[in-house]
Parts: sequence; C-alpha cells; structure tokens
Amino acid sequence: MDFSEHPFLFNAKPFKRLLLPLLGLLLFLCTPEQAAAQRQARVVQLSGFVATGDSLYGVTGVSIFVPGTGRGTQSNEYGFFSVPVLAGDSVLFSAIGFKRQYLIIPKTYSSESYSIIMQMIEDPTELPTVDVFPWATEREFREAVANVKLPDEGRTIAMRNLDPERLAELFKTTPMDGSGNFKYGMEQQRLQQQNRHMIQTGISPFAIPALIKSLINGDFKQK
Repeated sequence: MDFSEHPFLFNAKPFKRLLLPLLGLLLFLCTPEQAAAQRQARVVQLSGFVATGDSLYGVTGVSIFVPGTGRGTQSNEYGFFSVPVLAGDSVLFSAIGFKRQYLIIPKTYSSESYSIIMQMIEDPTELPTVDVFPWATEREFREAVANVKLPDEGRTIAMRNLDPERLAELFKTTPMDGSGNFKYGMEQQRLQQQNRHMIQTGISPFAIPALIKSLINGDFKQK
C-alpha cells in the first residue's frame, strides 16, 4: 500500500500527540461547576476578643481585616469582634500604639467558625524632641531680651513691688509657713523652760537686768 496517496494516514502520529490535550480540554469545559467548586474556599466566621497583653482589658477600635480584600471590621468598645473570612486567609490585627499581629486560617480548616483571643503587644511611638527657638542663634536671643522695652505702667508696678519699705511691710504681714510656725513654737517652749528654771532657783526674770548692771559696776567686789 502506498502511504503517499493517503496523507492523513501518513501524518497520524502527530495527530495522536494533539488528541490527548484536546480531550482533556473538552472534559474540563464540560464540568465548569465542578472545577469552580474545587477552587472555592470555605467561608469561616472569625470571632473573638482583643486584649492588652496578658490582661483581660479589651482594646477598642482594633482593625481586623484581610489585606487586599474588602473583608474587615473593628473591635467594639469591649474588645469583641466578628468577621467572615475564607480558609487560608491571613488576617491582620492593627491598632495605634500596638504591634501588628497576624492570624492565618488553615486551608484545611473544615469548621464554619473560628474563635480566638488576640493579645496585642503595646508599641508606643516616641516622637523626636522638637525645640522651638525663633532666633537663629543664642546671641540673637540675648540681644532680643536685652532690647525688650516694658510699658511705663508695667515698669511702675515692678518698681513699686521691689520697694524695700513695701517688702518689709509684706514680710511683717505675711503669715508664716509650716517651717516658720515650727521654729516659733520651739522658741516659745525654750523660753518657757528657761523662765521655769529661774523661778525654781529663786531668781526673778525681772531682776536679771539689775543683776547684770550690778555685775558690770562691780558692786559685788570685796572692799
């Protein structure tokens, strides 16, 4: 038999190579629902409580979401939350003042609900110190302070408050503080004890000035 007269039979081997991929494609197109079902992940209702460290204090306003999707929520005023996710999702917990936390839902998770207690770790952000100084150099600051001119009224009040007679008057009329009261009380007790001692020894406090004067004049010297 001359195969040159039948080109189809002559090229049968390459045709067999293309036949198997075509059959596989046809089978895949005939079952789109089954293929979609295999690709569809299980929906899991993620719920739980967000706490601060090892304590039981709830954290308010924590963002719980799956990056790159529209699925997410926030913890309420008590720290509780609930959000639908898919098996295999990586859930992010984020809040100001705390480090980010991640939770991965296993792809093989077969239950319809997932409950957790997420412990947030505090991470306060320290801003750099900013010194507000309207002058370029310290020298300019000193010159500006030296050139400040007070109003006449303010200068008059300042001079009156610094008057020595007024300061002495304020010193006399200003009540003593706790330390001054203590010193005054101790001094009064010392004087009272001294007066009692003089009375017990027969010396009158009123006779002390005359006694001192007699000693100075030498009235008690032997003649």
